[in-house]
Amino acid sequence: MVVSRWGQYRPLGGPSVLGCFPWTVLAVVIALASGLVFLSRSSDEPRSQETYAEEIGQARRQLFTGRLIHTDARSLGLVAGAEPRPFRVEVMGSWGRAGRPGETQSPVSAGAQIGAKLHCSGAGVTCTPLSSERQNVLSRNDRATWVWDVSAQRAGKVGIALTVTAYMGEGDTVLVEKPPVTSRVDVAAPPGDHGPLSWAKGLWRWLNGVATSLGGLALSVSAVIALVLTVIRWRSPAADADRVGTTEGVRGAGRRIRERPVRHSRSVLGRRTRLAVVRRRRSRDTR
Repeated sequence: MVVSRWGQYRPLGGPSVLGCFPWTVLAVVIALASGLVFLSRSSDEPRSQETYAEEIGQARRQLFTGRLIHTDARSLGLVAGAEPRPFRVEVMGSWGRAGRPGETQSPVSAGAQIGAKLHCSGAGVTCTPLSSERQNVLSRNDRATWVWDVSAQRAGKVGIALTVTAYMGEGDTVLVEKPPVTSRVDVAAPPGDHGPLSWAKGLWRWLNGVATSLGGLALSVSAVIALVLTVIRWRSPAADADRVGTTEGVRGAGRRIRERPVRHSRSVLGRRTRLAVVRRRRSRDTR
């Protein structure tokens, strides 16, 4: 403030200082807002990564030890070309029942959504799933069951591997995956296809099939040749002449058959006339 010579006070700088004040405040507010946005963006990614890891850790802490019971692959008794054999997998929250003959049991993580996959490898082997791939085993009272149809088309060795996985919620994030349970299985040959005389039986079946095929082919060729010869004979000039002669002979025979009654009637009439003449002569001689 400045005191004038008349004893009045007036502000220092006058109206220019008051005019710059709103713009200064606005600049400070913009700078503070930009800093806050930058700080929030820079700390956003580490915070989300930490949250993601914390969620996974919390979901894993909620898991508990359950029970896995599945069919022993060696007890399937696969036969080439035979009916499919069922492969059964069961995950339980508690150790309830004992394993049956032909089954294998082991501990497994439960308390989440569980997925089971059966992988089959080898020539001619297929594993057809009959159940949903993922099922819930959230408590110790829950139980989930999977079934596959396993079949093979050729004899030999095949590989079967079972994988059981615990997922976080409905997504594809894996919490725990049990190491695959792998097995090598022998596929037996069909009954009658093994033994010391199996090669002879196979050879006989092959020869029988070949003979049947050749017999059918020979019949077909004979029928075609007979048809071609019939057409050629029908269209040849000699055959046309034979047909014409035969037709004329039939026509002539028809005319002779019609004339025979006329000749027979004339001969009978002549005999009757001669008899009448003879009788007249005799009657005249007696007179």
